[in-house]
Amino acid sequence: MKQNIKNIIETNGYVILKKLFSKNEINNIFKSYEKNLDYCLRLIKSSKKFESLDKKYLYLEKKNKLLKSRSYDLSKYHPSIFQLATSKKLNKILKDYFNEEFFLDLPQIRVDDNKNSFMLPPHQEIFGQMSKKIITLWAPLSNVSIKNGTIGLIEKSHLDGIKKHSFYKVKNKTYHGVDKKFLKNAKFKYLNLSSGDAVLFHPYLIHTSAKNFSKKVRWTFVARYNGLSGIEYLKKANSS
Repeated sequence: MKQNIKNIIETNGYVILKKLFSKNEINNIFKSYEKNLDYCLRLIKSSKKFESLDKKYLYLEKKNKLLKSRSYDLSKYHPSIFQLATSKKLNKILKDYFNEEFFLDLPQIRVDDNKNSFMLPPHQEIFGQMSKKIITLWAPLSNVSIKNGTIGLIEKSHLDGIKKHSFYKVKNKTYHGVDKKFLKNAKFKYLNLSSGDAVLFHPYLIHTSAKNFSKKVRWTFVARYNGLSGIEYLKKANSS
């Protein structure tokens, strides 16, 4: 990308990186998750044949939600997740962006079916993070659009700084989101992206998830990167 990525993020609040990850890198993620699911299906003694990873995931969720949840929780610790989060191409981009040491936090797969059970309200990514200098990576592992759900964002909203957040009840779950008064007349841009593309965005950028209206599962990869000089945990230790 000819234009400096940091300048684009500071101007617009985000940058789209086309074809950041290869098909092979993404297939490794899916293979590891499928082996995880296959083991869980054997635990429930299922002999059913499935035509896709989506079908396996949805079947396990239907038969044993707790087992599905624990299988999902384990997926974030698989080596393929860390390999994707620390790929050579991405690492070079992040080194240029931070121009200092940085740390990886919370890499994970996110799985969204059309039940839309985990729809986060519009929010900023700055709260509860390791560093004040944080950047978030959001990468679809399958193609995303407004139909099957994607990321929605308010361009340049990061320029207005940190907004007051409130707690909202969504489907009996409590989420932290931007106070609704800041969202009046807000125009969200919903991104159409292909598997392997990625978005890097500023911690103050207001963003949200679009609902999945399709019959397919939406698979995305999320990771956060934290600049060393923004880590208050270290500064507080020195001032005590």
